[in-house]
This record gives sequence, structure tokens and C-alpha cells, in this order.
Amino acid sequence: MYKEDDINKLLEITSRAGAMMLKNGAEIYRVEDTVERIIRSIYEASDIDVFATFNALMYSFNVDGKTYANVKRVKNRGNNLIVVDRVNSFSRKFCNHELNLDEALKELDEIRKTTKADIKLKIIGATLASTVFPILVNTRTPNLLDLPVTFVVSLLTYLIFIKVEKEKYGYFIENFVAGIMVSLFAHIIGKFVFGFNMANVIISSMMPYVPGFLLTNSIRDLMSGDATSGLTGLAMSFFVSLALAIGVAFPMTLF
Repeated sequence: MYKEDDINKLLEITSRAGAMMLKNGAEIYRVEDTVERIIRSIYEASDIDVFATFNALMYSFNVDGKTYANVKRVKNRGNNLIVVDRVNSFSRKFCNHELNLDEALKELDEIRKTTKADIKLKIIGATLASTVFPILVNTRTPNLLDLPVTFVVSLLTYLIFIKVEKEKYGYFIENFVAGIMVSLFAHIIGKFVFGFNMANVIISSMMPYVPGFLLTNSIRDLMSGDATSGLTGLAMSFFVSLALAIGVAFPMTLF
């Protein structure tokens, strides 16, 4: 017989590990596989069923004729592959019995506390990624004036985006505001600075908000047979793109 307290700890370990992966952009099959491997590594469990969707994790297993189950809700999803990688490494160590239950809980807490993205690095990354994009758009005859204009537009937009994101209005409003700010700042600068390509600046400044990662994962989930998560991700990608497009178009009616 196994101690009830140990099984409760196992439930907590699996729900934390699975939810952290789901929250930070892991594919559905990876989340389900990780949870199942963690369960199998400790007990001679049977009837293991793991079901992950776009924002929820459900699983159950049987030990000594008794069924245990848990459900974990993931409200907000993001893209932090460092967390996914560290949880993957954790699961390998746990499955190789390098960690006991208490050590596993402590390590998961450490991963959660130490892998939060630095706001300054996010601002720098988003700004630099946008700034160099005009060169990729027009590689033959790049307009070098596009680079400093894109830098200013993307920096100001991302600073506002972070503040709006903290208020948790929802992804549609957040991206709608980002689209408005990109177009508005580009047109305001265009009133005083001449010679840059307005379209290139707007397209480049929108790059941090384009749901490419989400779209790729959604297609991957669909190809794996995870229709619910795949279709949800595709719908979310569509609405993010729609919010950006409406946001960009709105200031154009004023100029």
C-alpha cells in the first residue's frame, strides 16, 4: 500500500509540471507525455488517462484499486520556452529517481520563481527584432531611415503594450491597442520626418505581436490529432491578427 500523502504530493507535482508547460507554450502532446511519464515513474499505476486542452489539464490513474484524479485550469498562456525546457529537464531527473517527492516540489517552485521573463529584456528584444525587420522586408534597396523610425515606434508601442497587458483586459484589447499605437506613432512621426517607408515601419513594428508561435503550435496540435486545442489556437490566432489589423486601420482614417 502507498501512503495517501505521497500520492497527494504526486498529484501536486504532475499538475504543477503540466500546467507550467501548458502555460508557457508547450505542445499538447508534450504536456500529456510528461504528465504520464511522471506518474509511471513512481507507482505501478494503471488506467492512466491524461487529457490536455488549450487551457486545461485533466488526468486520472489507478493505484491499488483506488482511482485518483486532478484538474488544473490555465487561464493565461504565453511563450517562454526556457520554462518548457527546464520542466522537461526536471521530468527526466524525476523519472530517473534523482529527486524524491519533496525535492521535486521544491525544484518546481524554484523553476516558477526564477524563470519569469525580465521586462527590460522583453522590451530590448521586441524593439531590436522590430528595428532590423525593415532590412528583411526590402533587402535589395533598404531605406536606412526606416530603422530609427521603427526603433522609436516599436519602443513606444511596447511600453504601452506592457502597461495594458498588466491590466488584463484580454488578448483582443491588448493587441487592438498595440495596432492603434503602431499606426498612430508612425503617422505622427510621418508629419515631421520625411523619406521613410510608412508601410515597412508599420509592418516591422507589429512583428512582436504577430501570433506566429501560436499558429505553428496550433497546426502541430492538429497534425497530432489534438483537434480541440488546434482549432482553439487557430481561432485565437485569427482574432489576434484581426485585432492588430483593425487597430492599425483605425488611425489611418484620421490622417
